[in-house]
Amino acid sequence: MKKEVEIKILNIDKKKIKSLLKKSGAKQILKPNLMKEMYLESPAHERLYSAFRLRSEGKKNFLTLKLKKGTRESKKFQVRDELEVEIGDFNTAKKIIQLAGFKIFRKREKIREKYKLNKSEIEIDEYPKMKPYLEIETSSAKEMSYLIKILGISLKYATNKTATEIIRGAGLNPDNLFFKE
Repeated sequence: MKKEVEIKILNIDKKKIKSLLKKSGAKQILKPNLMKEMYLESPAHERLYSAFRLRSEGKKNFLTLKLKKGTRESKKFQVRDELEVEIGDFNTAKKIIQLAGFKIFRKREKIREKYKLNKSEIEIDEYPKMKPYLEIETSSAKEMSYLIKILGISLKYATNKTATEIIRGAGLNPDNLFFKE
């Protein structure tokens, strides 16, 4: 299980951020790509996780569980334990999960491009009808502080909110968000 430390920077200038990433030596590992996400609800009464998600990311598919236990939030960063596995067929995984009693309660799309710097991932996410934001994921607060410094990122628009909270804050429905309706 990996520990995920993340921060989001809202209202970014995408062109400027891409230039900063290039100058810092970050390597693009995913070109802008439409991602489809489905969030799943447990048949149990009490959820022991904060998110259970099935996601298509280009030609790859992932099943992710973000745990509530051990979740610590600071004013700057969100820290959670996360389990993620790459899976083969998205539709087969969806059927298995539904047959196991899980319900899909949220479906949405976003465009993501991803960069790697050191052992950290830096993503530019764009949801429909919203300005893009930057998400930095790493394994420690120390590494996060280092990345923020070398990228020259202002924390003026930094948040530890989830994507769902950011989408709601923009006045949109996070449970049903698509580029074409």
